[in-house]
Amino acid sequence: MAASAATRKAFSSILLPTLAAGSTFAANFNVNTTSASASADNTASSARAKELLNRQKAVKLKTRMTAIGKFSLKTETPTNPSVPCFFLALATKPGTNAGALEGHAESGKIENSHSQVRTGSSPLTPAEFEQTWLESKMHEKHPRFHSKVTPCENFFEPITTSRTGAEMEVPGSENVASLRDHISETLHMNVYRQDLKSRIEKLVTSAMDVNNKLWEVQISSGDLGSSGSISRKRSQEIVKEYDDHGAVHFGDSKPKETVLLFRCHHSLGDAVSLVAALGDLLDEAVEIREKIKAEIKRRRDKKNKRNVLHKLLAFLQRLIWLLFGSITVLMRQGYLMFTTKKNPFCAVLNKTQQELDLLAETLGRSVSWCDIAPVDEAKHIAKTLGGRKATVNDVFVSCVTAAVARQLAEHRKNAGSTLHPGDNNSSSSEVDFQDHFNVVIPAHLTGGILPPGRSVGNLIGAFVARVPGEMEHATRPSERLALVHQSLDVVKRSPAPIVSYCIARFASPWLPQYWATRLFQRGSANSAVAITNSRGYEEKVHINGSTVESMAGFIPLPPGLPVGVVVQSYGSKISLSVNAEKWAVPDADQFLGWILEEYQLLCKESALKSQQ
Repeated sequence: MAASAATRKAFSSILLPTLAAGSTFAANFNVNTTSASASADNTASSARAKELLNRQKAVKLKTRMTAIGKFSLKTETPTNPSVPCFFLALATKPGTNAGALEGHAESGKIENSHSQVRTGSSPLTPAEFEQTWLESKMHEKHPRFHSKVTPCENFFEPITTSRTGAEMEVPGSENVASLRDHISETLHMNVYRQDLKSRIEKLVTSAMDVNNKLWEVQISSGDLGSSGSISRKRSQEIVKEYDDHGAVHFGDSKPKETVLLFRCHHSLGDAVSLVAALGDLLDEAVEIREKIKAEIKRRRDKKNKRNVLHKLLAFLQRLIWLLFGSITVLMRQGYLMFTTKKNPFCAVLNKTQQELDLLAETLGRSVSWCDIAPVDEAKHIAKTLGGRKATVNDVFVSCVTAAVARQLAEHRKNAGSTLHPGDNNSSSSEVDFQDHFNVVIPAHLTGGILPPGRSVGNLIGAFVARVPGEMEHATRPSERLALVHQSLDVVKRSPAPIVSYCIARFASPWLPQYWATRLFQRGSANSAVAITNSRGYEEKVHINGSTVESMAGFIPLPPGLPVGVVVQSYGSKISLSVNAEKWAVPDADQFLGWILEEYQLLCKESALKSQQ
């Protein structure tokens, strides 16, 4: 695929550091190592010489940034930093032993690639996370995690850190040193959900100094269920499972939780590649890689079975689809941009985007997350009510748009209640009814996987679709679902994500920052919400013996797009997370509740239809 080939990284010229060690070295680093060793009269000078030799051997390569990475840097604003945030919540049961883990490995559930296996009987510490990182060889598989952006914002370069004489004696200590600024231990959250929400709301609105580092993780541990990263219901189930298996043998100790709160800059990579890369930290990393290899081989073998004529016809069909589909995509996008003059939230609130941007600086963000349904249940609803081709994503896009409609109605109601008949601005409550609005759907160009051997990167596009909004007449949720499926299906079968990816690649090197940001903002066609679907692992995975019980990601909001929702599947369950401007969604918990109410109505309709 052309889009896939366009993502290949080109290496720039070798950057060799210029150092001072008694005399000034030239830029070509032409060093006489024999004389450097001879000048070592004491331990300190010997250590400096070893450090010099290590730097000579470790030739540092600058790697060119992807066009999408540069585009994310160019288009972020002070109120809309391009910083995804997500957390992993680990549950640790006292008394878990290595023998139990080995039993799982023999049964095929865990295939640990690390040189050592923890017992899992205590929460994960920063030191243990660091050890796992190095044992997994993350610095070799994904060197971008140990890089920073050059001041010219065109390249990645390795992070260089100063080391003591003792550290220089240890092979690989440069990787340990470069990790220290990325990992921090924080106090655990005490107020259920609220403390964690506050931290996330701060992280998603705080810019990152990409010239220093591209990611960071905050690690904290405490009593199971105390932070809200693992729901109370699931925490109670874990405690019951623990008690049923003889907790009395371990004294008064109780299950604990560890929260790994990550944030990174989008230039490091898109969400799919980041999650896939962090999969190399899992105890099941080898097994997961083998499954991906087997699936890739199966598809390749199926493709190779075709004869030359079939391959030629498939190529021509693909070419015609790309050519004529791209023309259709551009025409549809132009129509949506021309006919959607205002963001629906701007229309209902009767404010300009500039006024709302000022409000965003003051009010900040509102976030929330929750587990919502089993995957099989959502699939059943999609097929029962939406038709054979309906997907789980269609179901939740329908539920999210229903919640957006209720939020708009709530704003209209509040605006009317704050005005008086004698006010000059009383006409501001008479806003247009939003019978439809646009949504942005990000899409990964490789289908949501990161092939083995490929490092983190940005290979993501998006498309815009017009969906039903505030419906004038009371309708059944299944009717909204049918209309949403119809709207999305047309665009999903088009090359819209590829076209958007190519436009971003073009804009990144050629357009000035102002025009690139304007293009990014206008490209959303004044959409009300961005909804992305992230497919996780079907079974629960582990890090050093501790079970990853839950995870949630928060999409960075582009300029002019007030609400972002992530639909994620993990461990046979679907979870949702919301990241929204507080002026648009004052209470993300309430917004998430509206989504859940719409889903429950779909469940009831599905059950009734199944009984007929």
